[in-house]
Amino acid sequence: LDNTSKLQIVQERRLLAEAGHISYADLLPVLDKLAKEESYLVVSAVSQVISALERFIDEGTDAETAFKSLVAKLARHNYDRLGFKAKEGESDEDELVRQLAVSMMIRSNDAEASQVASQIFAAHKENLAGLPAAIRAQVLINEMKHHETKDLVATYLDLYTHATDAVFKRQLAAALAYSTDADNIQTLISSWKDKFVVKPQDLSSWYLQFLGHQTTQETVWVWARENWDWIKAALGGDMSFDSFVIFPSHIFKTEERLAEYKEFFEPQLSDLALSRNIRMGIKDIAARVDLIKR
Repeated sequence: LDNTSKLQIVQERRLLAEAGHISYADLLPVLDKLAKEESYLVVSAVSQVISALERFIDEGTDAETAFKSLVAKLARHNYDRLGFKAKEGESDEDELVRQLAVSMMIRSNDAEASQVASQIFAAHKENLAGLPAAIRAQVLINEMKHHETKDLVATYLDLYTHATDAVFKRQLAAALAYSTDADNIQTLISSWKDKFVVKPQDLSSWYLQFLGHQTTQETVWVWARENWDWIKAALGGDMSFDSFVIFPSHIFKTEERLAEYKEFFEPQLSDLALSRNIRMGIKDIAARVDLIKR
């Protein structure tokens, strides 16, 4: 098949699974046949499915171990072909595929890829903003995942505070969300109220990143509910305030989180600015819980 047809099949199967017409498990044999694809169209479609599958995985389980092995298997061919560093004569498409392959290998905790990423980090330690753009986010994440220290957290936070490049700032925040140290997590969240560190309009993107990791989710979800009045006051009429209703509904996937979401937000249904997103959020989480059950 040509690449467009391959893309069409992957997308079609993913949408059928999303709608409940087939099981998500039926996508695995399809992915298996695409492990050596080199087209960005196809590799990006495979990456989309991997992200969709991740919602069925709980951290620290046998399923997570198997999932990471699958991710590494699907990325191995392109990672071996392209590596971290651009080579002379490569196409623009290769650069795009490299980003996906490296991201998948770091996501899978592949030992060799992690070691190479750490070496690249060390070589750019004095100028992390100067890391090659295609791999910078993954190098920053890898270092936080495998070599977290208080100094590293302080370095990232200081860089974030003084950076002017919006993309670099988002990458640093995303990397910091991989923190697993309780003290570091508290330090980071306490910085959210300091407008000289995190501008109010950027607060929602930090919230999204930290909600997305099971290690940090409970802490930031409690923080948001306890500081709800401060969040409303700090953001005022800023549109990003809606995100504090919307983002949990994009991520939560358990009956417990659904119950907590309803308990906190249903009393606010009388707020016309929030009511539509609250109702949609409840439906979104309930649908995800039902999908995972099925």
